[in-house]
Amino acid sequence: MRQFYLYKNASGYYNVILIDPVTGIKKADKSTHTKDQIEAATIATTWLQNGNVPVARPNARSYYNQETKSRLNLNFIAETITNEEAQVLISLLNQRFGFEIPEKIEAATIEVTGTVMQSHNTQTIPEVSAHTKQVVRIEKSDVQKTEIELIPFLMNFWDFEKSDFIRRYIAHGHHMTKRHTENMLGIVRNYWKPYFGTEMTIQEISKTDLDDFFFYLHTEKGLKGGTVNKIINCGSRAFRYLFENQKIKTNPMAGIERFNAEELERGIPTESEVRQLLRIEWNNNAYKLAFKVAAFCGLRAGEISGLRVCDLDMEADIIHVRHSWNDTDGLKCPKNSDVRDLPIDHQTLMQLYSHAKENPLFSDLSYVFFSPVKPEQPYWPSYYVDGLYDALEKIGISEEQRKERNIVFHSLRHFCATVLSQRADLKTVQAVMGHRSEDMTKHYSDHETQEKLQNMRNIMQVTWDNILSA
Repeated sequence: MRQFYLYKNASGYYNVILIDPVTGIKKADKSTHTKDQIEAATIATTWLQNGNVPVARPNARSYYNQETKSRLNLNFIAETITNEEAQVLISLLNQRFGFEIPEKIEAATIEVTGTVMQSHNTQTIPEVSAHTKQVVRIEKSDVQKTEIELIPFLMNFWDFEKSDFIRRYIAHGHHMTKRHTENMLGIVRNYWKPYFGTEMTIQEISKTDLDDFFFYLHTEKGLKGGTVNKIINCGSRAFRYLFENQKIKTNPMAGIERFNAEELERGIPTESEVRQLLRIEWNNNAYKLAFKVAAFCGLRAGEISGLRVCDLDMEADIIHVRHSWNDTDGLKCPKNSDVRDLPIDHQTLMQLYSHAKENPLFSDLSYVFFSPVKPEQPYWPSYYVDGLYDALEKIGISEEQRKERNIVFHSLRHFCATVLSQRADLKTVQAVMGHRSEDMTKHYSDHETQEKLQNMRNIMQVTWDNILSA
């Protein structure tokens, strides 16, 4: 009799079915994580020769008890079940099959009085004194709902509108955007669901299963370490929520090892290239202004879109960075709640104000970088990216060179931090970039803060004057 069979799974990888040569019963159904049939056969043969045969989980759908042909390991249950759990099980069996059970054992209320005694194949509970009795109330619905289906749970957990976790998380003062939750839902649909299917329950999953899953994504699917880590985060937060709320006894995600992010270092344009970009004609003046604000003040693309007329302080020459904007959440707090005030040269501030006044819906609450198509909305942050790439082409940086250097719109924020750190103290740089640990919502009103703001202005002004005049 053959000891194993190979077949291709839905993803194109070979699974091996191991067969007991004596009984002919299937022992395991395990992926070899390879699409090469010869390699898969070699792996299966190695498992058999070394005696290192993967064993299906006792509660897996592919596992069958050899003695009872049951999908449950009844011997394991009998050996590990507690007295209290035995009483609950007896009650549930009585409800389903009508077994003859003593009247003292009821579905809603079970009196645990000590060791279960057996007499003539029926179970009886000996009488004990009242002070030793422990009443355990079990609701039928609670017992039946202990199995939690993996994919439906994850989809609900990351649903911004429906998730109880998200609702409570935000109520406690934490920040979470709808864009982030939609990214998590995409991860569930694109990675968790195709691998585990729609019928897997969380109670069926072990740490080994999860390790295999993440290893498969990295080695077989070729995902980068940073991407796999995001997939790990998607499940880790959800599993931890279940464990902390006592919905599961153990957390299989605990101790999962993350991968090396292996992220390509962010490239930045040189000071010479920034000067060239400021001197050329851009296809869109709004894109050039966005570039200038990002390079001079370190604003993120979403923060540029979130600028409104009321954020331009024309008297103090200050930009109030109070919001960020994206097409999913609309106007929201900046990343990490980095609310901050930044000094800006008067000429650039006037350019921003003049551009904002071109909006047919101009008001204190209208957007500075308004969309020509929908003036009530700003440009999408991705538009500035396209504008920058076109401008880089004009100064001789090809698409291939840009990708090789890893220059993106966010590189301008890195550029700002780099040039300031070469000319200013760390606290000034942190204040400009919004990387401070203290409360970001305090007002710049006291004398000491005004001095710091003026110092920041002087440093930034000298820095950009030097760059532009070089």
